[in-house]
Amino acid sequence: MPYSLPTPSLKGGFGIGLLHLLSNCLLSLSLSLLLAIPAKAQTDAQIQARLALATAYLHAELFSLAMLETDQVLTLSPQLPEAFGLKAVIYQKQGRLALAGSFFQKASHLAPRSAQIAHNWGVFECEQGLFESAFLKFELAQRHSEGLERDKSLWMWGICLLQNQQWEAAHLKMNESFQRQPSFISEALVLASLKIQLGRDAEAEKILDKVNDSPSVSAQSLWLSVQLAQRQNQAVKKNHWGKMLGLLFSNSVQWRAYQVEASHD
Repeated sequence: MPYSLPTPSLKGGFGIGLLHLLSNCLLSLSLSLLLAIPAKAQTDAQIQARLALATAYLHAELFSLAMLETDQVLTLSPQLPEAFGLKAVIYQKQGRLALAGSFFQKASHLAPRSAQIAHNWGVFECEQGLFESAFLKFELAQRHSEGLERDKSLWMWGICLLQNQQWEAAHLKMNESFQRQPSFISEALVLASLKIQLGRDAEAEKILDKVNDSPSVSAQSLWLSVQLAQRQNQAVKKNHWGKMLGLLFSNSVQWRAYQVEASHD
């Protein structure tokens, strides 16, 4: 399961009911084809259905159900690297780190060129502070993928470099990824903050202007724009973003901070 931009969790009530409906639909679909499809294709269809369901459960943080479906996949295909990789991510989310590491190793041994497995293993190692090893995983992931998936790995490589305080290297990776994938705008505040830290104010300003003019606008993005405008002595722009902050996020900590700061001007 490669890294993806945040999606809403499905917890309880309607969300769980929807997942169980998805379960019935996916499995019923594969079972309804049993008479019409050769045995190998039947098994493959069931594997893909259960992998999709396990991934849906994982996104919903229903880890025991995700594990159950993944184990069913391994019953059908005991050496499937995608299933070992998925178990590794489930263990990671459960905080069972030794098991997560072990299953990442098994998955990678079975599919050493899998971009998906390498990406997820890189995320895991970066979280554990194993930066140099994580960088190698991201390098492999982006080398064996293309398009959106490649740029997701490149972005996460940058995030990992950022965690290791390698500012310039992080900027290069994240900026390259963002230039090709404007859809990463909801994640762009990290890059804008990094550009400010590196003294690239004009580049940061362009990113913040795009964020503030998009559905991803937030109290944090507007507050960062206010601070950048103040740093650049742009009084008109500072007032513009301040008014927008009060209009859209009047209950936010950032708006209260802006009011306090304005009272001292």
